[in-house]
Amino acid sequence: MVYKFGQRPCPCGSGLPSQWAYDARRIPLCRTCAKCHTRKMDGYREDVRKDPGYWADEPIEGDD
Repeated sequence: MVYKFGQRPCPCGSGLPSQWAYDARRIPLCRTCAKCHTRKMDGYREDVRKDPGYWADEPIEGDD
């Protein structure tokens, strides 16, 4: 498969192009493709995926 500039194969091994999946605060979580996206995202709490005010036990720094 030929990838466009900036594309990378998914680490799941499918060979499909991948992209970053982000949490509700736009923090990158993992790279996914169409084949593994649901499975990988199911490994994260629902509030992390949908609520930008989710609880975290470590400081989350901004882009100041």
